[in-house]
Amino acid sequence: MPTSSSIRIDEDGFAVLPANVNLNAAASGTFVATGLVLALPSAGTYHLDATVRAFLGTMTTGEGAFIVARLYDVTAGAVVPNSEVLALQINVAAGTSATLLSWNATAAIQARYTIPAARTVRLEAARITQAGITDSASVVSDTNGRTTLRYERVA
Repeated sequence: MPTSSSIRIDEDGFAVLPANVNLNAAASGTFVATGLVLALPSAGTYHLDATVRAFLGTMTTGEGAFIVARLYDVTAGAVVPNSEVLALQINVAAGTSATLLSWNATAAIQARYTIPAARTVRLEAARITQAGITDSASVVSDTNGRTTLRYERVA
């Protein structure tokens, strides 16, 4: 899981997550920094876009879990308004035998964000388990689908 060596956005405002981020290692409901970070250079209005590929896996007879992604303004210490998305959800009714399930999905985040000065914004995600056990939960980026982050200054 990327930590101190966060991936910085290039001068064109675009970056791709180079490695998968394990969400299962954190407690349910805990947001994990993916390592994708936007350095918004100055005051203005920005379009922020992310494509978040998520993966959940379970072998259980009754599972209820989902992954939520969001943009977080590190400078302001607050979630970027209206940037939360449900990236993936699993609901499996309880049965008499375990079923191996693994689900992939991709969700888009699109937010217009006006800031008074330079800011640092990062992509975060959390696994939330409501029932059962999640065997694996990740934000994924590979040749089958990328997790990306981008900004464009519009005003």
